[in-house]
Amino acid sequence: MLFPLPGGFRGNIFSLLYGLLPRFFLFLSGLLLCMTLPGPARGAAPAVHVSVEGIEGDLRENVLGYLGIEQHKKDADLSEEDVHRMYEKAPEEIRHALQPFGFYKPDIASELSLKEGEWRASFKIDTGPAVRIRTIDITTAGPGSGDARLERLREDFPVKEGQVLHHETYEKAKRMLQETATERGYLDAEFLEHQVVVHLEEYYASVELRLNTGPLYYFGEVTFRQEALRPEFLARFVPFRQGDPYRISALLDLQSALYESDYFSQVEVRPRRDLAEDRVIPVEVILDPRKRQKYLFGIGYGTDTGVRGVLGWENRRVNRRGHKFSVELSLSEIRGSLTSRYTIPMKHPVTDHFDLSAGFSQDRTQTSRSSTRLLGASYTQVRGKWRETFYLNFQQEKFTIGNESGDSTLLLPGTNWVRVRADNRINTTNGSRLILDLRGAHTALVSDTSFVQARINAKVIRSLGSIGRIILRGDAGTTQVKDFSRLPPSQRFFTGGDQSVRGYAYNSLGPEDAEGEVTGGKHLLVGSVEYEQHIMKKWSAAVFFDAGNALNRLSGALQQGAGFGVRWRSPVGPVRVDMAWALSKPDTPWRIHITIGPDL
Repeated sequence: MLFPLPGGFRGNIFSLLYGLLPRFFLFLSGLLLCMTLPGPARGAAPAVHVSVEGIEGDLRENVLGYLGIEQHKKDADLSEEDVHRMYEKAPEEIRHALQPFGFYKPDIASELSLKEGEWRASFKIDTGPAVRIRTIDITTAGPGSGDARLERLREDFPVKEGQVLHHETYEKAKRMLQETATERGYLDAEFLEHQVVVHLEEYYASVELRLNTGPLYYFGEVTFRQEALRPEFLARFVPFRQGDPYRISALLDLQSALYESDYFSQVEVRPRRDLAEDRVIPVEVILDPRKRQKYLFGIGYGTDTGVRGVLGWENRRVNRRGHKFSVELSLSEIRGSLTSRYTIPMKHPVTDHFDLSAGFSQDRTQTSRSSTRLLGASYTQVRGKWRETFYLNFQQEKFTIGNESGDSTLLLPGTNWVRVRADNRINTTNGSRLILDLRGAHTALVSDTSFVQARINAKVIRSLGSIGRIILRGDAGTTQVKDFSRLPPSQRFFTGGDQSVRGYAYNSLGPEDAEGEVTGGKHLLVGSVEYEQHIMKKWSAAVFFDAGNALNRLSGALQQGAGFGVRWRSPVGPVRVDMAWALSKPDTPWRIHITIGPDL
């Protein structure tokens, strides 16, 4: 509601405002001018430089991490009082930083000065003697107190009497003890006591750990959430039975086996402790199937084979029982093959399988030509550390070798054992591979000739420090046969080439006929020694010496080759480029050998 003013009073107000208006604008202009003018310059705070002497490595890093004056030295508003306050706190911070490494009585000399506009804080540290552990008392209580793994760890505890007290090592060892109990199925394991007491007067430490394992848990039912394969087939992957003691490692083995099966793109193993009853834990496995169809394409090069390529197709799940079917076409300058394979997983699906195969191949090497049709059946299983295969092949081979031509029909039963141990099979630092093969045929069983053949192939790689490695390789075989001329090229021994005696062409070494054509031998002897030296990053250089031959008499001469090469470590294995000289040939000709592939 507005109240009107009397006329005279209203006029006086207007006159007053009119007189004050110029002064008001003058005041406002001055205020705006003051706001836009820069204020008096403020001097920048002096920089702070911190130096720590007398210690190196982790000790020095830890001290710098504790020092407040180091952490705040770049603060823009750091005052003189702040610098002095942080400097005075620094000795105590240094003492705390040294204690995790066992140094409880350091001698610290410090100095603070202001020179040339810069604060300089220097600390000279003498750590003094380290505290050593005099007594360790580790006990386990509860149902798991007699567990063999826990007892071994307790007896071989990483922290030992006489060692320097290192708190990080102690914490890791303590966690290891509890995690081992958990892995062994004692999921409620906890420390009733865990302490490190430092006796400063006598200057020693004592460690006391008392672990209560709690009760043992057990595996319950395993259920699979998926629709691709039968549950009873998937149950073969489970490495434990219902009622077995709970083991985290067994769950990891289950997850790894399902991944390696190539049936699934995602595998999630979930122990349902929330559903446990009477310490029995059910396990739920959630699976995401891979696409049923798998395609393969690859191309490469080797001096033995020339340009080579492979084209393949696989049906990962022919049915809900996990059967697989594959077809592969392989082509190179010396060989072409088409092979089909039907695989039936057995009791342990990842390692054990029964295979039916059929194929056709044509070979055209410097020494022979052949075309082969093959039907085969094999059973592969793992026995201890060996992969064992029993096979039965029926093959018909038409061949020309030297001046000889023939047709061969063989029913070949055989067995094969393979053992590989390596830190990394692609790029190996330390490892070995051993292959044993035994086969034969007899005229009483379809075959048109009788023979028995054995072969052993070995390769050993050992590191020499951190910059070199030595590679030893050997290959030996022998054949017992009455009529050698009836053996097709696939059952004869040849040598020479990238993976044999370098400096010679592929399969160019062996007994010769009257015209000097290599016809293959009954026996095989090959040996190689190679030293590889790391140069930089993924590159290394190598020198090598090879010797070997295919022979009809074991007393025959061995051909020698030697040379040098370079190596580049790729994701699929080393790329090897070698220059080798055929030492046993007149004028010692040389060849370049190029190979790509894993070490073992």
